[in-house]
Amino acid sequence: MKPGDSPSNEELREALAAALSVARDGKEAKPPIDPPARLKPILTFKKFSAQAWGQVREVVDSDDEFRDRVVAAVDEEAMSRVAWLWLSRPGGWEQEWAELAASARLESEHSADAQNHHALEQRLERAKGALKKAEGQRDRAARERDEARLQAAQGRTEARNSEVEYSKLLAELDLVREDRDTIRKSLERLDRKEVRTHDKLKKAHKQIDLLKKELRDSRAQYDEEVGSLKERLTVAEEEAAMARQAGFEPPRETEPDPPSPISRRIPALLPPGMLKDTVGAIEHLLRTPKVVMLVDGYNVTFKSWQEMPVRAQRERLLQKLEELSARFSEAEIVVVFDGTETDYDYISTTVRSLGVTVRFSPTGIEADDVIIKWCREYPLWQPLVVVSHDSRVRESARQLGANLVQPSKLLTLMGVAMETDHDPFGFLER
Repeated sequence: MKPGDSPSNEELREALAAALSVARDGKEAKPPIDPPARLKPILTFKKFSAQAWGQVREVVDSDDEFRDRVVAAVDEEAMSRVAWLWLSRPGGWEQEWAELAASARLESEHSADAQNHHALEQRLERAKGALKKAEGQRDRAARERDEARLQAAQGRTEARNSEVEYSKLLAELDLVREDRDTIRKSLERLDRKEVRTHDKLKKAHKQIDLLKKELRDSRAQYDEEVGSLKERLTVAEEEAAMARQAGFEPPRETEPDPPSPISRRIPALLPPGMLKDTVGAIEHLLRTPKVVMLVDGYNVTFKSWQEMPVRAQRERLLQKLEELSARFSEAEIVVVFDGTETDYDYISTTVRSLGVTVRFSPTGIEADDVIIKWCREYPLWQPLVVVSHDSRVRESARQLGANLVQPSKLLTLMGVAMETDHDPFGFLER
């Protein structure tokens, strides 16, 4: 047998393991049989390195007596032919061992050829797949080219449409600029109103101080008159008692004079416990018979839709007022905007026919003045509700007997959400 034909330790693993097992069993037998000296240090190993397996192999190769014990202890059928030949070493075992090695090499070569053939077949299949994939990519590229041409044609059409849309947007931009100018003018008016309001506030504080003094004086005078009346009442009761004892009959009472005509409007009363200027109070007022609600249009829209163009603000408010009119059909709702009659072009006639009357202030006159004027002209018996947070409008309406409502409460009743921390025009109540 050639040296190169010697099997590896891995091929002899079964025989080497059997040798270790025989050495351990002999050590534990009674009486014990000492294992070869070179095996004693490694019998307790749980794991064996390549060096340890080589040491076991050298012991079996050099110790014939120990090898015979191993052969006697194992079953030929329990291990490979190569391991058994190496362990038992019958006559001619080296020749058979060489033949087994040559057969193993031939089988290994055949296996390598089969693997190479299989690898070639796989490469051929992959090449076919790549060719098929390339053909698919070619077809997709052709389709994508056709789609690109179609998209290019559509793009040219869209470009032409975009030019038309651009012209429309320019026209809308002109309208937005007009609305911006309107807002700017409104802001200028509001600045003037703020100055007037500040002056009026100073006067109001002075009037309040005077009224407080008058109230204290009136209360003292009232207490004095009440005391005097109580004394006179006591004297009158005593005189009446003496007259009845003397048989005197008091004269018959005369018929009372008819009530005087109404001289001023009286605000509509709220149920006990209901706070003024709340959502519940507005609902109650809108159910009052013959009630008229005057709405300061931009005063309300700037509170919730100030980011929108003015025309869109008007349309949104009218839509909400139309829904409110459907809920409170007995109430007459009138909304007043700053502007001219030409602004009616932007308003649907349907809205004005569903319980909401739209009015624009004449040129040079603010909507505030129109609302105050109507508070004077409506019949005194008719309840009025004024929606505005302008101090001049609210004070004038209060003096004329109207009920007052803040725009924020009306918007809440109409289901409009407000961002109270965003108030670029300073319209939030202070």
